[in-house]
Amino acid sequence: MSRKRKAPEMTGIFAETANDFVDYKRSLGFKYEGEPKCLARFCRFADEFGTDEIKITRSLAEAFTVPRENEAAKSRSHRLTCVRQFALYLDSLGYDAYILPEHKGLEHSSFVPYIFTHDEMKAVIRAADETEPQTVARDMHRSLPVIFRILYGCGLRVSEVLKLQYRDVNLNDGILTIREAKTDRDRLIPLSDSVNTACVSYAENTWWEKDTDLFFPAPDRTMISPMTIYQRFRRYLMKAGISHGGKGNGPRLHDIRHTFAVHVLQKWVAEGADLTAMMPILSAYMGHQGIRSTARYLRLTAEVYPDLLRKVETYSAHVIPEVKIENEK
Repeated sequence: MSRKRKAPEMTGIFAETANDFVDYKRSLGFKYEGEPKCLARFCRFADEFGTDEIKITRSLAEAFTVPRENEAAKSRSHRLTCVRQFALYLDSLGYDAYILPEHKGLEHSSFVPYIFTHDEMKAVIRAADETEPQTVARDMHRSLPVIFRILYGCGLRVSEVLKLQYRDVNLNDGILTIREAKTDRDRLIPLSDSVNTACVSYAENTWWEKDTDLFFPAPDRTMISPMTIYQRFRRYLMKAGISHGGKGNGPRLHDIRHTFAVHVLQKWVAEGADLTAMMPILSAYMGHQGIRSTARYLRLTAEVYPDLLRKVETYSAHVIPEVKIENEK
């Protein structure tokens, strides 16, 4: 009989959030078997480093991931990825966390996102619209349909939507202000008429109780957990008849952002737009650090819509990279 191994113990200031992060990953279908050991080491290292608040500073992250003597590239890549993913999780919850950049030369999987068809996105939105009201989830049946419309209609990261405050939503002009996002820069996001109308309707039915600064508060008036949105997303996929199939075999919530970019490019290519002029606009809109991240979507657009390949190559062949899109966040 094999003896069951004891789970690594999280200690110090990050103990609770680290355990929550592991539970979160596993709730999404990830086995997450080796990562808790790395996180436990990070927790001990942070404690020895003198960290006394839930905050990952650049110096802490870099000190923990400094190359070790005779360490294999794969081992260091694992440490970097583990800390980077934990920082992304903390950042989504509103904590101050330095996100390590992805280092060239380390092993990365070639990831191809799931691109929803227009009909599939309509089915997902329709499923969100049919969310039943629940006493324990006050106003969630109103906020979820709007959240998913913003995710698809604006291509935002889920953390950017959940962090929106009242002051960030200009319903008169139909503009969202995304503050201090991944690139530490604010940006303005114009809303389409349909998305703005949904925001106005939501506000008219929920703004009567302004006991929080958040535009989409959780039932307890704190920020909605990204895990909640992921779990709802899985339900909506099932209701829409879209197979998931587990890790690596089905759509992720972040794929809605990828889908937004591809659908925008599809529309521009079909209209014969000058992509050289339009790409910087899309790049700024999505909050990318450079045009190269956005340009990857051109190849993906051509792959998803083969009939557009010739047009894409004609209009902007020089900016189409011959690589598959990476797991951009």
